[in-house]
Amino acid sequence: MKKLSVLLALLVSTALFAEKERENSVDLGLGVFYRNSVYKEKDSNEVLPLPVAGVRYKSFYYEAPVELGYHFYDMENLTLTAYGRYNLYTGYKPKDMVDEFRDMDKRKDDFHLGLRGKYNFGPLRTGIIAHVSGDVSGQSDGMLARIEINQPVFLSEKVTVLPYAAVEYMTENYTDYYFGIKDSEAAKGINSGKSYKPDDSFNFEAGIRGMVKVNRNVNIFLSAGYTRYGDSIADSPLVRDRDIYTIGAGASYSFRF
Repeated sequence: MKKLSVLLALLVSTALFAEKERENSVDLGLGVFYRNSVYKEKDSNEVLPLPVAGVRYKSFYYEAPVELGYHFYDMENLTLTAYGRYNLYTGYKPKDMVDEFRDMDKRKDDFHLGLRGKYNFGPLRTGIIAHVSGDVSGQSDGMLARIEINQPVFLSEKVTVLPYAAVEYMTENYTDYYFGIKDSEAAKGINSGKSYKPDDSFNFEAGIRGMVKVNRNVNIFLSAGYTRYGDSIADSPLVRDRDIYTIGAGASYSFRF
């Protein structure tokens, strides 16, 4: 399991940096990232592909394959957005887990509807991004809320880096679905016959995103992130490590119209 905010850091980078230009465009490319799994999976280290694809037209945008949104208020310093987001790579398959948990039920990725606000302030254009979203797919029935502060640093005309820190809140429904052990699963002998129901969780995240603007159309994106999950998640028998690291890179080409 990996939250979108870290797992899809390359797509987030694409959207954040593209916002400045406010041009209609189609972006195509490919990224790859490494992560260590929070779960007790057979393979705790993964290298996963990530498509870098998007469309921006006026106030609408689509970042494939995960998010579709509309900026219903879009000024120089403040942008408010309504969006739908598929939380790719969030769940797990029992066959990927260690033998102790191979009889668990599958946990599916969920789909959220949400609101996001992005505000820039001060002479350094410091950014604050906040969002809240809820599952509408009937999978987790949970909610997520997140607030981030970031600081763009312009190393040159073509190179920008964006250090950030964030706190994310997961409701009990969300943590229970992805990190809990149901009574029916415990009845199979999993976890020595003991169920587990986690509480809600506050998680900490920090990292850096970067963009190299090769020319007007070609961009290279880099990202590195660290997430520390809260105690109720760390105490889950399913969890191998509460400290998660990701490193990613990708490139995209923009067709402007």
